[in-house]
Amino acid sequence: MINDYEALANNGMSADRLASTFFKEYFKNSTPTFPINPFQMLTDLGIPFLFRPFKKYDGVYIPAEDDGDVPIIAINLNKPITRQRYSAAHELCHFLKDSNKQFACILGSKSAIEKYAEKFASELLIPTPELIKQVALYEKDGYVDLDSVLLIADYFGVSFKACLNKIAYRLHKIKGDTDPVSLEKMSKKFKPETKRNEKGMFYTVLYEQVIDSMTTMFKYEPTPHALLKFKQEYVFQDSRMEGVDIDEETAAQIVVDLRLKKQDSEYCTEGNQNIIEVAGLSFAYDYAFDECKGLITIYDAKNINKQLYITAPFPEYGGCFRETNTLVIGAKFETIDFFDIPQEMKNLDMEIKDLMDNYESLPISTYIERVAQIHHRLTVIHAFRDGNGRTSRCFANMMLLKRDIAPIFFSGDKKRDYKAALNDADTKGSFDHLYQCFFQSVIKTFATLSDYQI
Repeated sequence: MINDYEALANNGMSADRLASTFFKEYFKNSTPTFPINPFQMLTDLGIPFLFRPFKKYDGVYIPAEDDGDVPIIAINLNKPITRQRYSAAHELCHFLKDSNKQFACILGSKSAIEKYAEKFASELLIPTPELIKQVALYEKDGYVDLDSVLLIADYFGVSFKACLNKIAYRLHKIKGDTDPVSLEKMSKKFKPETKRNEKGMFYTVLYEQVIDSMTTMFKYEPTPHALLKFKQEYVFQDSRMEGVDIDEETAAQIVVDLRLKKQDSEYCTEGNQNIIEVAGLSFAYDYAFDECKGLITIYDAKNINKQLYITAPFPEYGGCFRETNTLVIGAKFETIDFFDIPQEMKNLDMEIKDLMDNYESLPISTYIERVAQIHHRLTVIHAFRDGNGRTSRCFANMMLLKRDIAPIFFSGDKKRDYKAALNDADTKGSFDHLYQCFFQSVIKTFATLSDYQI
């Protein structure tokens, strides 16, 4: 870097000017596009970043120990993507002006150094000159309304509240009382996230930026230890998703018994069909992890479904296409006529082949989006007698593992969000919601399981 940002800050340069100076230097050979990508800025400066489930911190900056070391930034995994972007910009400020000091940035800190970094982040992500231009596009009678603020916030990739505050305090373009309490009430009453959902607005672009900025460090290695941890976390959760109502310890005992005894197990009865599939899913993931580095075709989905029922009373039905039409309870689509399944699976295989032919050249975010599309199509075809949801998710994870991408799984509120995203794809033909679900899960799984890659 040309500028000595630490010296500039120590000599009294304001946070706004420091951010503006860095912005101009960073984009000196290119035209900035919005939302800007603070994660790519970190990567370009040689600063690795990672996500961790902090309870007290927004982010952490760890300086390099010596000339042979590099600084590291950690960001709170549990915060919304807009806040994570602020944290990335905030920690970037620490790197520029406080490079030799370690910072654990506590939520809501009022210290002068933290306030400086927060102002830097605000100006970096929402440059005042660009904000003036955007406000001018929506301004009526000297003010912008809250629906316009929502669109402006989306343009900059920041939270509604952050954008509202800056428009109110910096530009004075919000009508009415703009003291902090009034703005907070205004924001809560407006319910920006509900409005975003109603308008079909998602954070897909922001997640694409994160994923593609992590290219050099975003590699999931499915070691035996990582596989065991994933199966412990995922198999039970995915089985719960399909209605298996047993505790995790009981599920583990059943899996072991079925693995050892298969059809001779006391649990191998038709009445225990759902419980049997807990063990079957474990076998399915053994297959996915073992075969993911080979050439993946649609026939791997058949093999996954076959593994799902390997401990069932009639294992020969696993991997077989259904021979009747079916209604998927709670779904918003009609499944493919059973007569058309072979041809539809063949057509889908062509999409898979194209993805496999180009998988190394695609940006990671694009690859994940293609996997999400194939996953959705497989759910609509609903090819198998049973276990279609588990099969399609396992097959999606097999394709992700092919590219060394952490697998997906959904639990709690994310489970409901995932199902709603599938419905959006079914009924609206819109995939942004599903992409967002995949991106969020991939980042969370990587953060959770990367410690087990040893």
